[in-house]
Parts: sequence; structure tokens; C-alpha cells
Amino acid sequence: MFTETMPPVLFYVGALALSALAGVGLALLLLLKAAPVPGARLLALFLIGVAAWSGGQALPPLVGPASDGMVGVLLALAPLPSAVFVHLVLSFVRCGATGPSACVAYGLAVATSVLGLVSDPGQVVAWRDFRGVFIPNATGWAVAGVCGLLSVVGHLRLAKGWLELTGQRRRQAAAICAASLIGLASLTGFAFPALGIDAFPWPVLGLPLYSLALVYGILRYQLMDVNLWARRMLVWLGLMGLMAAATTLVMAFPLAAGTAFAGVEIWLLMTGMTFAALAILTPLRKVADRLVFPGGEVSAADLETWREDLAQPADWRGLLDCASRLISLHLGLPVAVRLEMADGPVPALLLSRDARGWRCHLAGWDHAPPGPRHAAGLFAGCLADAAGRLDRAEALARAERERQQEARLAELGQLAATVAHDLRNPLNIIAMAATGAPPAVRAEIAEQVGRMEMLVRDVMDYAGSTRLEPQTLSVADAVALALSGLPGVKVEAEIDPALSIRADPRRLRQVLVNLLENAAAHGQRLAVMAERVADGVRIHVCDDGPGIPAEIGDRLFQPFVSRRPGGTGLGLAIVARIMDAHGGSVALGAWPGWSTCLTLTFPDRLENRI
Repeated sequence: MFTETMPPVLFYVGALALSALAGVGLALLLLLKAAPVPGARLLALFLIGVAAWSGGQALPPLVGPASDGMVGVLLALAPLPSAVFVHLVLSFVRCGATGPSACVAYGLAVATSVLGLVSDPGQVVAWRDFRGVFIPNATGWAVAGVCGLLSVVGHLRLAKGWLELTGQRRRQAAAICAASLIGLASLTGFAFPALGIDAFPWPVLGLPLYSLALVYGILRYQLMDVNLWARRMLVWLGLMGLMAAATTLVMAFPLAAGTAFAGVEIWLLMTGMTFAALAILTPLRKVADRLVFPGGEVSAADLETWREDLAQPADWRGLLDCASRLISLHLGLPVAVRLEMADGPVPALLLSRDARGWRCHLAGWDHAPPGPRHAAGLFAGCLADAAGRLDRAEALARAERERQQEARLAELGQLAATVAHDLRNPLNIIAMAATGAPPAVRAEIAEQVGRMEMLVRDVMDYAGSTRLEPQTLSVADAVALALSGLPGVKVEAEIDPALSIRADPRRLRQVLVNLLENAAAHGQRLAVMAERVADGVRIHVCDDGPGIPAEIGDRLFQPFVSRRPGGTGLGLAIVARIMDAHGGSVALGAWPGWSTCLTLTFPDRLENRI
């Protein structure tokens, strides 16, 4: 059956058989492993059509004219996979929405297939060293023309999608186009006999790569199993291609000399080819890994560069941006880096801190290839170390700032005590000396002396220690106690009698009296509301006055900033210090129906911070 001129035909048949097996195998893998991926079922159906076409075209060289009927049917049905390809492209570029275009493609394909089935599309004839090849007639060329038309429509829409898409989907569209170029180039080999080209149809030998490249282009970075299978296929296809080329080259020498290999020579040839295959297997695997899993290799130099670069940022925003840039550059795809409490896209690296320190977790990497996932894991370790260093640096800087602040406050306290001692005696002398002055002068002197004494008292309060003696207090009772020292001040209260907080009674009274005096100085109506929130208890002191001037709104709680005429500007700053000592805060708030509200927030757990 096989003569010395048959080896090239065997390569032709082998390429078609391998293409059919690859198409069926990839289709089954998609249906079993990648069914949830959008378009996976369409892609599997298209691959089955490619496999059927490839298998059918392998029949004429093997059995000759006897395959005429089977090959004619397969040619007649060829527009159906082309319509599936159009549907697949539309689904890909439109993220699942196809519209009426897919229906038009299917309608044209079905009508053309019916024409091909009713009318004989061609016949199988002997050609060159082939026992048979399929030569289409007018009907066959019409069917092939419709296949070409659908293919052109699909590729034009894919090219338009490439211009519209961004990111990974744009790269996938480019990969699909590259795979299609492989397929179209391979299909030109089938036209050699029909066009009268007297040459071996070598383009057909590249057909097995088409199915693999198409799947790889669509599913890259989305399904680990497919990528693993793609790597193995790249290895074996590359190995088979090199082996085939080497075998053809070796066999060409005796054929050119008009001799043939003997049995021992054939055995030596096969043994040599086996050792050669083993020798090139490892390099091929490395090449395949780099193609399928780009960015998967991490060297010691990469780790050192990452550590050095991640040590540069001085704040968290800078660290997150630097980390995202480094890992995205290494893997060739965008990777978000953020703190765990933040929401955002995946894949991402999430930084969080627990009792053992900083940790970095991978989010959205479940279906990532093992290579990039391994690289991301190594990078996550470097990032966690960098986060720990930054956290310690910030803690040291914060401790130093607090130490300097305490030193300044201590110095200010000593200064305030000295000033108070040096001022109070002269003030008392001035007040005593004014007893013989006219009543209007005495009143003016008494007012100014009172203002100076108040300033001295506030300075000493602000500069002094804020140690607490916390107790469990009823909010309603604390407000009532503060009002008892403010005769004439009436307040509308909305406070649950059962609501309580942990606070220092004396300091809490000082805070409430200060806020109520400020409110009474600006408004006719006052209100105190209290509520429990997720992070503790909030107390709102509100008035119906003119509100806070815009020019002081952002520095209201800084020293010597006042909205009250005659005020020292230290009252709200003292409130802020006392609330900070409670682990809480004071802020400009809001309550429906009131123009100005200052809100105190007390945490559920009190920690004395000063």
C-alpha cells in the first residue's frame, strides 16, 4: 500500500489527524472544565466542526475515491462551523450579546449547507502522490465562498472589537486574530489541487496549531487547567515538529542517493531520534512555560529589586502604588494592591494586619495559571515585609511626635504656671486699688481682670495633664449635672435614660459646660441629643445660631481659634484634648433642624491616651 514516495503523504495525513484529535480534545476539555467561561460552549462547538473537517480531509489520501460521498457531505456542512465562529466573535466582543447578526449568519449557513447536500459539491480524484484529494465543482466553490464570507465577516468584527476593547480582552482579541491567521494560512493548502498548483500542500501541516492557538488566545489567564494543557500541547507539538523535520532531513540523504535504509540503520535512526527528543524536551518545556505562563519565573535579582523598591515609599498610598506598578510590570497584566478593607477589582493583593503582624493575601487568583500565581505569592511576601517596616517607621515617627508634643506641653505648662503666679498678684492688687474708683471704672476693671483670669485658667487647663478617672456614667445624668452649673440655660434634650458611656465625670462636665456655653452664646434655642452608633455613643450639642464661619471651619478645634466674642480661643481646643484622652473625638456635625452641631464621639472601650 505504501511506497517509498509515501512519507510526505503520511505527514499530511498525520497533521490532519492531529488537528482532529486536538479539536475534539480541546472541545471536551472546554465542556468539562471551562463551561462557566463566557463563549466556552460556542468555542467547543466550533472546535468540533474544525475536527470533523480535518478528519474528513484525511480520508481521500488514505482510501481514495471511496471517500467521495463522506467528504462531499463534510464540505456541504462546512458553513455551519463558520457561522458558529461569527456567533463566537459577536459573543466575545459584545460580552455575550449577539443581536440579529448571528441569526443572519446561521440562516445563510443553513441555506448553503442544504444547497451543498442537495447538489454534489465535487469529487475525489488522484493527485500527485495522493490516492485522492477533493476537487470542488461550482456548487463546492459556492459553499467554500460562503465559508470565506462568514470568516471575513467574523474577522472584520473582531478587528473592530480590537479597536474598541481595552486591557486583557484587547490582548485576547489580538491573540484570536493571530490564531486565525494560522488557520487561514493552513487552509490554503487544500486549494492547491483545485487551483492546479503542482506542489505539496505544505500549509496544511500547520493546521494542528490553529485550534490550540485559538483556545489559548481566548482563555489565557482565565482557566488554569486549560493553560496547563496548552503548555503540554506546545511541548509535544514542538517536539513532534522538530522530530518530523529531523526525520525528513535524515531520510532525504538516502533517497537522494537512490538507496534505502536497512533494518539496523532504521533501528539506529530511531534510537538516535529518541535520545534527541529527550535532549530537547527540557528546553522545549521552558519555552512553553514562558509562552503560556509569562512572568512565572522570579529570580533572586527580582526579589532584591522588589525589596529595594518597596522600601522607598514613605506613606501607604505610595507603597500601594509602587507595589501595583512592580507586580503589574512583572506579570504583564494589571494587578490591584490595596488594604483589605477597601473594595476594588481583581486580581489583587490585599494587605491586612493581625496579631502576628502584616499579611498579604491573593484575591481573585483562583483561576490564574500557577506561574503568575507563584510569582504573586513571592511578591506578596516582599510586600508584607515592606508593610511591616512602614508600619514600624510610622509608629516610631508618631511616638516621636507625641514625645515632642508632650515636651512642648510640659514646657507650656511650666510657662503657664509661672505666668499665672506672676499675673494673679498684680491682678489682685489692681482689683483692690479699684475699690475707690467710680462704679463704671470699677466695672470695666473687674471685667478686664476677669478676662485675664479666664485666659490664665484656660492656658493652664490646655497645657496641663489630662489623666482620667473613668466611670460608667448615664449620659442624661451627665448633661443634667452640666446644666446645673449654667442657670438660665434651657436645653431641649433627646436622651435615652438607659444610655451610658465610660468617661471621667469631671472632664465630661467640663466638656459639656464648654459646649453649652458656646451654644448659648450664639443661639436662642439649644438641644442635646444622644444616640448609640456602631463605634460607640455620640452626643450632639446644637444651637440655632448663625453657624460656623467658613474661614474657621477646618481649624475650629485648634488653639486660639474662637467664634465667640471675648472668648480666649482655647475652649474647643481643650474639649478636643479631653476627647482625645478618652479615645474619642469632637467634630463639626449636623442634625436636622439645627444650624450648628458639635458632635462628641465616645468609643465603647475607653483607653486613656494622654
